[in-house]
Amino acid sequence: MVYDIDKYKQNVRNCTKNPTGISNAHFCKRIQEVRTMYHVQQHFWIRGIDEGIVRIWKAMEPQPRFEHVFHVFSKGMRIPRGRNQTVLMDDKTPLQIAMLRQDIGPDAKIIIMSDDPTPFLENVAPYIDDIWPLAHLADMAAFKFGRLLETLKREKDAWLTDTYLEQTINTLPDMIWYKDMKGLHLHVNDAFCTAVNKQKCDVEGRDHYYIWDIPREVYERSDYVCVETEDDVIKARKTCLFDEEVMSAQGLRKLKTYKTPIFDEDGDTIIGTVGIARDVTQMNKYKDTIRRLTREDTLTGLMNREYFQIYAEKGCGTCGDLTFITLDLERFKELNERYGHELGNAALKITAEEIRNVFPDDVNVRMGGDEFGILITDGRPMDEVCALVRKFQLQLRETLRMDERMKRISANVGIAHSTGGSNVDDLIIKSGLALAEAEKHGGGKYTIYRGRI
Repeated sequence: MVYDIDKYKQNVRNCTKNPTGISNAHFCKRIQEVRTMYHVQQHFWIRGIDEGIVRIWKAMEPQPRFEHVFHVFSKGMRIPRGRNQTVLMDDKTPLQIAMLRQDIGPDAKIIIMSDDPTPFLENVAPYIDDIWPLAHLADMAAFKFGRLLETLKREKDAWLTDTYLEQTINTLPDMIWYKDMKGLHLHVNDAFCTAVNKQKCDVEGRDHYYIWDIPREVYERSDYVCVETEDDVIKARKTCLFDEEVMSAQGLRKLKTYKTPIFDEDGDTIIGTVGIARDVTQMNKYKDTIRRLTREDTLTGLMNREYFQIYAEKGCGTCGDLTFITLDLERFKELNERYGHELGNAALKITAEEIRNVFPDDVNVRMGGDEFGILITDGRPMDEVCALVRKFQLQLRETLRMDERMKRISANVGIAHSTGGSNVDDLIIKSGLALAEAEKHGGGKYTIYRGRI
């Protein structure tokens, strides 16, 4: 079955809400408003027609937004090209119809008045639009001309609607396509062609596998769901929203896709689908970046203090078997003042990396400045915690000593543990008290909070 592409284009309005935010009712209203903007001066070129009949035509009311201009033309006249030109002539005019058609173009109309259409049908049928009976033309003049005016109005409206739609879909950055029930793409917009890196002539009439350069067997083994969602839309018989992935000319793209069934004139039979896809790959990257920036310390990549407070309130609240470790870098201020912030930042990055190496499964936080925190929630025994703390201190010192300027830097550590009844804020305070005690001794010591310092 061959489907009318105009129906597919028209059905883009079936989307209940498209990604541009324009509703169906508003879209239709705007089309009607824009349609009233045009004004057509329709030219009728008359040759060999009775003056009485021409007077009837001139007296007829033009269609809305149209006005009529009548001309009598001779053999040597050159008629302008375009759909606003109509030639009405008798069968006795010795003109070359093929040449006339070439002059006025395929969108203009040529209508012959004749009682014997056979010669025209045999010789010039491809070049003419209609043959009206000459003998009874006086009786049928108003009827025939009225039908012609209606046809010209419908064709102009169809052309305008097609033009409006084409300009709209090709201006949008979103991919838009129309498919038949076999999954063949009947029409696509410019953004779609850019995404698949193909021309429209190489896309329209093709299926999903060809267009996206994905062999069917590879598609079936992958996580792509584009074809399957077409079936879901047809079953649902309404607009559906999907998150999809496709491999495009720009790499793997994440799409937010609206798909809508296209109904035939009976309002019940589905003859295809229309899809509108917004590429959200970069948007998702921005969201991930924003999420990361709100959660992570930009210098070290560890969790920042602000997000840690939210995490602790939601994730821990009041729990048992928690351990919090607070540490800072001895002589860090001296390093910064003597060698500058660039070397100080390097020391902080090294410290963060060693924390991740020794405590990979725990919550690691940069509390601020040269102060770091580690939250352990798995009920680890204190002797194991202390062994890990000592391992961290030794590894950090060895790494820092690789640079002569950082060899005097060490980490002092305070540890607080709770087996129940304490929250994270309490542990932070207690581990801070333990850290202060460790700093009194200095040189890379650790102290455990025992209830009194």
